Amino acid sequence: MSKDFLNVAVVGAGYWGKNLVRNFATAARCRLKYVCDLDEELLLRQKRNFPFIKTTTNLDEALADTEVDAVVVATEAQSHFEVAKGALEAGKSAYVEKPLTLKAGDSRALIELAKENGLKLMVGHLLLYHPGVNYVKKLIDSGQIGESYYMYTQRVNLGIVRQTENAWWS
Repeated sequence: MSKDFLNVAVVGAGYWGKNLVRNFATAARCRLKYVCDLDEELLLRQKRNFPFIKTTTNLDEALADTEVDAVVVATEAQSHFEVAKGALEAGKSAYVEKPLTLKAGDSRALIELAKENGLKLMVGHLLLYHPGVNYVKKLIDSGQIGESYYMYTQRVNLGIVRQTENAWWS
């Protein structure tokens, strides 16, 4: 892994992947090196937005690049296991959008593979790292707002309705 930054490949540039491409392209300690997708039109759009990235329909190209430290998996849920497994087997850490996999056994296999190879495996529970959530946690932990007995939040954007996964994963 590079000392000052991570070289990243994003796999999947569609519905949610395009947001991750933008985020990793502008992150201070990341260098977005690849965007991989089977849809060449999506790749062209990303190349227009971020001319410095390499785009490819061939995931193996990004996985073979020794400069790539981590792979971001933003494909459809049914392919998460295979893509993440390929990344880990290639010696890359993996950030996988929810759900990690569709089967508990596949999730356990990825966890073991990451451990065996000394790699990071992370699931995209993005609200855990959201500045607003962190701010509220800081307020509660500091005692600034007093003792908290109950908190209720509501996410108001339903997003896309998917058929291969359900609300438990999102």
